Amino acid sequence: MALIGKIREKSWLLIAVIGIAMLAFIIGDFNLGGDGPQEDVYGIGTVDGEKVNEDRYNQFLNNARNNIMQNKQQQNPTQQVRFTEEDDKNATSQAWQTSIIDGLMRKEYEEIGLIVDEYELENILYGQNGYKPSAISTQFKDSVTGEFAPDQLRQALDQLRESPEPGSAQQYKDLMDYVAQVRMEEKYNALITSGVHTTSLEGKHEFTAKKTVKNVTYVYQNYTTVPNDAVAEPTDEELKKYFNDHKNDKKYAQKASRKISYFVIPVNPSKEDSTKSFELLNKMKPKFASSKNDSLFVMRYSDLKRYANDSTSMAKPEGVPTQGPTYPASVAAQMENANKGDVIGPYIGQNGAKISKVLGFGEEKTASVRHILLNASSTEEFDAAQIQADSIIKVIRSKNNFEAMVTEFSEDPGSVNNGGKYEKFPQGQMVPEFNDFSFFKPIGTIGTVKTTYGIHIVEVLDREATKRPILADVIKSIEATKTTADQVNSEASNYIYDLDDQFSGKSNKEKAEAFEKYAVEQGYTVRFATIQDEEPTVAGFNEIAEGRILRLAYENEAKAGTLSSSPIRDKNRIIVALVSDIIEKGVPRLETVEDVMRAELRKEKQANYLIDQMLGEKDLQALSTKTGAKLESEGLTFSASNVAVGREPQIIGTAFSGLVDGETSVPVKGTNGVFVLRVDQTTAADEETTDFSAEIEQIKAQNISTIENQFRSALIQSSDVIDNRKLRRYGIR
Repeated sequence: MALIGKIREKSWLLIAVIGIAMLAFIIGDFNLGGDGPQEDVYGIGTVDGEKVNEDRYNQFLNNARNNIMQNKQQQNPTQQVRFTEEDDKNATSQAWQTSIIDGLMRKEYEEIGLIVDEYELENILYGQNGYKPSAISTQFKDSVTGEFAPDQLRQALDQLRESPEPGSAQQYKDLMDYVAQVRMEEKYNALITSGVHTTSLEGKHEFTAKKTVKNVTYVYQNYTTVPNDAVAEPTDEELKKYFNDHKNDKKYAQKASRKISYFVIPVNPSKEDSTKSFELLNKMKPKFASSKNDSLFVMRYSDLKRYANDSTSMAKPEGVPTQGPTYPASVAAQMENANKGDVIGPYIGQNGAKISKVLGFGEEKTASVRHILLNASSTEEFDAAQIQADSIIKVIRSKNNFEAMVTEFSEDPGSVNNGGKYEKFPQGQMVPEFNDFSFFKPIGTIGTVKTTYGIHIVEVLDREATKRPILADVIKSIEATKTTADQVNSEASNYIYDLDDQFSGKSNKEKAEAFEKYAVEQGYTVRFATIQDEEPTVAGFNEIAEGRILRLAYENEAKAGTLSSSPIRDKNRIIVALVSDIIEKGVPRLETVEDVMRAELRKEKQANYLIDQMLGEKDLQALSTKTGAKLESEGLTFSASNVAVGREPQIIGTAFSGLVDGETSVPVKGTNGVFVLRVDQTTAADEETTDFSAEIEQIKAQNISTIENQFRSALIQSSDVIDNRKLRRYGIR
């Protein structure tokens, strides 16, 4: 084998490596360089270069876990709840966010000299000297009046502070710290919102924006309607110019990250692995055939405890769209010609090796139709689509040209390429209106159906009732043996050996291209994972595999072009991975944004194509007919966020750009399409109104709410946060 050959070729290197490894084992933790132990620079993470307080993080983590359990118990008081893996993920996420904002806020308080002294803390606790009592304080209430009882609070705090019980003193300190922290946050909020002010001019503008209505008509054509061959692909020269012009745009700014390319080799059970299960099922087969209680037999002997003797257990051949049980082509003839009581198998099917007892048969009704979809969403569009559909039906009946009309008019991408056909779909799969027409109208009927998608012109082609077996399955799972896994691992090792040879003398980009080409040649799909340096994690892998991938990406100053030195095992699959790129923070390299920028360039060309199609035409109805574009009419206010065709702020901006009633714009490039707009009528806001107090208060309240809700996020975004928990856990840094 190639890998063995390589080991033989490099036997001297192998001996040297083993020798070094043994020396390292003997020396242990001795530092040959004499520089002392490596400094822990990151801890569990850093914020602006300072370590996150690990003790406070653990405290927040315990609090988050306890809160989650308490909430689950309150929601399910009669059940025994358990703390799940998902709960722990949520708790660790909450604890991390709390740790970050806690450290940032403490720094903020220190910088502006914000404190809560003992005098203020006392007043907050007991609601003295004009202070409102804290939320914790007000939990102590007089049993008769229901009012806050400061004496009860004082007694409880004294008992906690003076208690000899272990941990009581710490509980008291934590409670005081919490009350002080809440008060500090209240004072900080008051400081940052005290400067919020709204002028009467702002109030007037808001009033005008909400009350002025522009009734407009516009023709809108989406970029996706431009034929692929209508615009040329961006050239390399155009791309480079666009890159130089836009590389400093904020939207292209890069976060520091590592890109991992990998392909997956499944560890599937071999034929030999299934032998034991087949032998066991063959022994069970006569007993299953003679069993008088099929449900009990399945529940006792099947690894998958599932039994039903109704249509939910009606099986279909693999490849037929279904959410229920299936059987492979290897036993299809036996299944479809079996008698009630026959036991088929053993065979490999869903979930493992199985034998199946035929409990009976059911009928699966299917229909075949062809259709033309005319999209519609508003009442006006439905009315127009119905008129158009009636005209198309007349043409079809006179010329018998259904497929030609599909090509010309249908807006259903799922069927337009096969003459509009949907064949042999089961009852209940389509939306109710479409389903009822397909299954209850006579074969040959042509008519229209209205659904949420629009108006369909439907022709019923055929209907069938197919006999399907109702099965009870005894399933034995098949696990790949170590021998099988080792064979796949050896195959993956050979891939690594071949790739390593191919990488010789190549640039990082060429290595990534060679990796993808090689994987495809072997029949695998290359997948990608982007690991953010500020929060290194890889989703979708077990713990050991994630650790291996993170080591590949970060250990020993990993570089782009580094290939996994050995296969990575992840449950029932083996992975070959490559560090295909290391992206630095800030201005991007061309290759990292090439695809996105090509798409932007293509969109610009599409926009120019549509603008050329629309130039010079002032009659919007004629323009809509000529280009097949949507014709919309609606009333707009400047404060609106969406229009009939979606989020297109340029349409609102154009309507309020100074066009007078009856004036038509030139073609305008929008976010997702090009439009030409006419202002039909303007209904101005009441100019006699001088009281804008409601608008002023609304704007002020919105601004205060925005500041209170977003200042924490703003602090985090303006800080350099590195989450090192995963890398530390795996001993990487």
